[in-house]
Amino acid sequence: MTVNEGESLRLYKKALRYAESDPEVFLSTARRAAESILLDIAMQEAVGSKPTLESLLTVLTSKGLVPPKVVLAIRTIQNYGNFGSHALDGSGEEISADDVQPCLNALTQLAVWYGETSTSLAENEARQSLAAVRRARGTTRLADSTLVVVKALLLGCGFESVLARRNHRVVAVQLPWSDHLVRDVAQRTLDLAIYNEQRLLQMLDAEEELRSQVVPVGRVGYSMGGRNFYLLAARGGRWGMTTAEEFLADPAGAQIAVPKHSDMFANILAAFSTDEAGLTERGVSILDVPHHLGLELFHLNRDVLAVGGQNLRMHARDDDDYFELLNSDMLPHSAQVGLRAAAANVLMANRSWLDELRVQPGELHRELMRGFHDIGSDDDRFEELVHDLVAHATFPQQSSPRSRERLVRHVLFESYRLGQP
Repeated sequence: MTVNEGESLRLYKKALRYAESDPEVFLSTARRAAESILLDIAMQEAVGSKPTLESLLTVLTSKGLVPPKVVLAIRTIQNYGNFGSHALDGSGEEISADDVQPCLNALTQLAVWYGETSTSLAENEARQSLAAVRRARGTTRLADSTLVVVKALLLGCGFESVLARRNHRVVAVQLPWSDHLVRDVAQRTLDLAIYNEQRLLQMLDAEEELRSQVVPVGRVGYSMGGRNFYLLAARGGRWGMTTAEEFLADPAGAQIAVPKHSDMFANILAAFSTDEAGLTERGVSILDVPHHLGLELFHLNRDVLAVGGQNLRMHARDDDDYFELLNSDMLPHSAQVGLRAAAANVLMANRSWLDELRVQPGELHRELMRGFHDIGSDDDRFEELVHDLVAHATFPQQSSPRSRERLVRHVLFESYRLGQP
C-alpha cells in the first residue's frame, strides 16, 4: 500500500466536506486521514510498523517523531472515530455537526503539523540534492522552482542561452522557496536564484557575511502585479452582507484561515498595517491551516475568512457562493504600496561568480529581461511558455488541465502583462 502526501490531503479534504452534511462519515474519514498521515511520516523516516493507527502512533511516539500536543490530537480523533463506528453499526445515538467539532479541531491541528513536518523533510532532501551538485568550472547552479510566477521567469529569460554565450552551462536544482536560497548563494552552493526582494534586503542589512557575498542583480517583477492579496468570504456566512469599508472599520470577531508560516500571513499584516499583536487588539484571530487547502476551508466554519494562493482565488471565482470581501484594490493607498513592495522579486547572484564571468549585474539583468519581455511580441514563444508552465509548475492535485492553463494565463498577465487578461 503506497500512501503519499496527496492521499493524506485528499482524505483530510474529504473529511472536511462531510463535517456538516454527514458527521458519522466525517469521523470515519478523519480516522483514515490520521492513519494516512502517520503512515506517510513512518515511510519518510524509514520507520517500520503495522499500518494501523495505534501501532503507528506507538512506534512514532517512542522515537520522538510526534510531539505530545499532536499525540493528544490524534487520540481525540481515534476516540471520536471509535464512537463514530458504533453509530455506523446502528448501536449508537445520532451524531450532529456540533458533536464532532472537537474532532474537527484536532484533525486540523494534525494537518497543520503534518504540513510543517513534510516541508521540513522536503527541505532536507533538497539540501542533500544541492550538496551533490559540486561546483565546477564553466557551470552555473541555478535555483529551480515550481511556483508559476518564478518558473515563468526561469523558463522565459533564456538563462541557458545567455550563459552559453559566456561558455557556461546551467545546472538547475529544485529547491523550496525559503531564506535558505540567500544563504546558498552566499556560500556558493548556488550561483543564481530568484527570491523576494524585501526579504533579501532585510537579510543583507542584518548580516555582513551575506552582504559581502550576495549581489542583487535586478528586480524581475511583482507577483500578481502587487495585487496578490485577497480575503475570501462565503456569501452565506457572517460576513456575507458586509462591505469592505465596514469590515475595515470593525473587523472584530473575524477568524482568518491562513498558513501562518507563509508570505500570505505577512500580507495580512501589511493589509491591516499592523503586527500580530495589533490584529489581536482589533479582535481578529488567526486559524493556522495547511497549505494547498481549497474551498474546504469553509467546512471548518462558514464564517471563516480565507487567505490563500491564486489557485484558491480562481476556484472561488467560478463559484457564486464566495466573494472577495477585501482585496488589494479596496485597501488604503499606504497599504497598497506596502503590499506591492512585498510582492517584488529579485534575481541575486554570488559575487565571485559574477567576477568569474566578468559581467556587471546591470548588464546581466538587462540581457535576461530583454529576452523575457520579447515573449510578449512572439505568440509562438508565449504559447510554448504557457504549455511548459502547465506541465511543470505546481497545482492542486485534483485540478484539470483546463483550470491549470487558465490559472497560468491569469498569473502571466497579472504579474508580467504577458498575454490577455
